[in-house]
Amino acid sequence: MIAINGRASTIAAALCLAGGLAAAPAQAAEYGLGDYLLGYSIPLIGYTPPAGLYYSDTFYLYSGSASANLKIPLGRQIGAGLTYQFAVNISQVSWVTDLKALGGSIGFAAIIPYGSDMNTAGVAFTGPLGVNRQLGVSQQVHALGDTAYATFIGWEAGEHHWNLTLTGFAPTGDYSSTSLAITGLNRPAVDLKAGYTFLSTTGIEVSAGLGMTINAVNAATNYQSGEELHFEWALNEHLPFGLSAGVGGYFYQQVTNDGGQGDEHLGAFKGRVAAVGPLASYTIKTAESQVVLSARWFHEFDVKNRVRGDSIFASLAFPL
Repeated sequence: MIAINGRASTIAAALCLAGGLAAAPAQAAEYGLGDYLLGYSIPLIGYTPPAGLYYSDTFYLYSGSASANLKIPLGRQIGAGLTYQFAVNISQVSWVTDLKALGGSIGFAAIIPYGSDMNTAGVAFTGPLGVNRQLGVSQQVHALGDTAYATFIGWEAGEHHWNLTLTGFAPTGDYSSTSLAITGLNRPAVDLKAGYTFLSTTGIEVSAGLGMTINAVNAATNYQSGEELHFEWALNEHLPFGLSAGVGGYFYQQVTNDGGQGDEHLGAFKGRVAAVGPLASYTIKTAESQVVLSARWFHEFDVKNRVRGDSIFASLAFPL
């Protein structure tokens, strides 16, 4: 947490050092999903806490649906009338070292998600002519998700803070090319993100982050998901008694076409989404440490080639 006139805020920043979770409803591409979890890094996107070891635990809920007219590639199937429901616990350990490079602090983070995915499809079928058609398909799975590993470097100059984060996503989740419910996308990916935070001595925060996710081919389906641009932002007020409140959101745009097997059925399948919602957090101070409780909710709109829904995050973070 940062100290603003004696107020703590360093631990909350530990939540922002890396944003990732596979099988997260973040964009189009195969399954209409992406590795980078939009909204996870909000707020304090550009702030890097002092040297130390930090832990955060985030409970993530998502519920969304798509029109029966929208077809989405689901491995070796195509689905329409989809609904996605995710309930995931995300554990993150972040280490800000004493090492310096280019004047900035170097750190590392590991993210491990575990949870459930319950999906339904009004209709699911295989083949260009819709053979093997199934109606009202529903599946559920509980398993480890795709893990993420990040390295970052952060700088500060007075009230200005900025960082660069490189995150790699490993295909460790539960996956089958013929399943509707999955906790992994079976495609390695890397994400490069630049974050900036202005944090005044009066507690006003303005944060923004811009990143790009580059996907590898899903070896099980030979499907190549396109490259994904994401932008996140937050306006927040940190009050003297430990409470902070504000608003934040994200925008996503897929910038290159999907390709490989499946592309002949659905074409480029570029996706887009925007979201906005409230943020709140509270810092509990003890004699030796402090714990940050935070929550945020994002409602999606302006959606193309994916489900549309709501994301809810509830987190706690503290130094180890």
